[in-house]
Amino acid sequence: MNAIERGGAALALSLVLAASPGARAATPSVAQVLAACARGAANGDRGVDAAMCEWYAAPCGCKPGQLEGAADRWCIPVDEPVPTTVLRVVAELRRAPNHAAPIDQVVPGILARLYPCTPGGPE
Repeated sequence: MNAIERGGAALALSLVLAASPGARAATPSVAQVLAACARGAANGDRGVDAAMCEWYAAPCGCKPGQLEGAADRWCIPVDEPVPTTVLRVVAELRRAPNHAAPIDQVVPGILARLYPCTPGGPE
C-alpha cells in the first residue's frame, strides 16, 4: 500500500468520524483502529481497513522519527519493514489499558518504548 492510499484511507476515516454524532475529534480510538486492523488482516492486508491500520500503527512511516508535537521519540531500525512495525505496535495496542483512548495519544508512547533512540544513533 502506498502513501497516497494510506492518506486517502485516513482522510476517509477522519471524515466518517467527524460526521458521527457527538464526535469531538477526527482521531479514532484504540478500539476502532484494532477493529480496522482485524478487518484488514481478514482481507489479506488490503483495502481501506488495512490502510487505516498501517496509517495509525506506523504513523509517517516511522523511519526514524517523531510525530509533530509529540514528546516521545523513537528510532526504528532502517532495515525493519513497516509491516513488522505495524504487527509489533498492534500487539501492544491490544494490551493497552484504555481502548477508548485516542490512538494518537497512545501510539507515540508505544513506539518510544519499542524503539528507543540510542545516543549517537539515528535521530
